[in-house]
Amino acid sequence: METTAYQQYSEESGDWLRKGRARLLAHLVREFGPARRPLELLEVGAGVGQNLSVLAEFGAVDANEVSPLGQEAIAKAGATRTLYGASLPFELDRRYDVICALDVIEHIEDDRAALRWIHDHLSPGGIFVATVPAYPWLFSDHDRALQHHRRYTAGSFRAALPADFRVEACAYFNQLLFPAAVGSRAVWSAARKLRPGKGSMKQPSPKSGLASAALEAVLGAEVDLIARGYRPSFGLSVFCVARRPAA
Repeated sequence: METTAYQQYSEESGDWLRKGRARLLAHLVREFGPARRPLELLEVGAGVGQNLSVLAEFGAVDANEVSPLGQEAIAKAGATRTLYGASLPFELDRRYDVICALDVIEHIEDDRAALRWIHDHLSPGGIFVATVPAYPWLFSDHDRALQHHRRYTAGSFRAALPADFRVEACAYFNQLLFPAAVGSRAVWSAARKLRPGKGSMKQPSPKSGLASAALEAVLGAEVDLIARGYRPSFGLSVFCVARRPAA
């Protein structure tokens, strides 16, 4: 990820989208994670640590983050037991009840190797929770700025998982805002073509105020629907929960 994009990510770590995603994460761990407490949890690609407090509600949390900026933020927060700075796959003699990777796998060139590593470092019965950006046809300068290698469909993400994973849920997220987001992405992309080299390559998003609060409320309502069993058939992101079968 480009430094300027990463700094913007850090500044926006509490914004409406990340709050909504964290709320989804908490629900999925609560619904599908092992019942025992405390759990052993690992976040892959932990960013600036914006999800670690959510995970800490379920047990002991380790983090993996390759960016020095992210590592510094996570260390300052003191929210993790162990911080790993290597890129997947790396040597690790430990297994977890929950491994999550929120908008991370698309950054990894060999996604299948990373997903195999995640599978192999889950305890039997443990779960992998992921979100990834949806639809290859939405790939744009925004993705390039964030150093994405790809976007997925629910089907293509399932296909990338190791065959011995048992998929508990795989659907879309951020459905309610999908039409408006696709429209704004098209306008933003067209404006960049008219004025190449002007402005950020990352599409701007409300960071605070009434607009941010309204968007957060919409995502919160969608998470509530998902918690009741609704599985969106389209959206801006794919979410997936996959379980390593018990031995």
